[in-house]
Amino acid sequence: MRKIKRPGALFVLFLVLLALVLTWFFAASEDYYDYASDTIESSASVAPLNKESLLARAVPARPAYDTEVKYRTFYLTAPGAKKVELLADFNRWGKDPIELKAYRKGYFETSVALTGGEYKYVFSVDGKDVLDPTNLDRRTVNGRDICIKTVR
Repeated sequence: MRKIKRPGALFVLFLVLLALVLTWFFAASEDYYDYASDTIESSASVAPLNKESLLARAVPARPAYDTEVKYRTFYLTAPGAKKVELLADFNRWGKDPIELKAYRKGYFETSVALTGGEYKYVFSVDGKDVLDPTNLDRRTVNGRDICIKTVR
């Protein structure tokens, strides 16, 4: 005659815990689902159920920028200029001045460490704002024309 094995205490504990977890799960899920009409009720504010409300809430995706620091060169040719500075949102529009180094024949250049993103800037040539002639990405902000440098 064969001896019948009985379940061990650990297995019984596992079954009890499984029953408790499933009971909690189904009790919590009743807040989100209406089983009689087979629709989601509470989540309508989070996930719209019709196409029109979904399209109305659509937000254009923000471009993904890299967080790695990259050096970007800013340069300007301004023959006869004595002082050229870079005024930008990353140096508080000249409160922390970045002066471009002068080279021969009126060529000025500097390198700036930037992370990914969009940066607004203009050059100040002897105290007058000058747009970057090599950058055609320009906007008018508060009545001031500025250039946009995009770092990806």
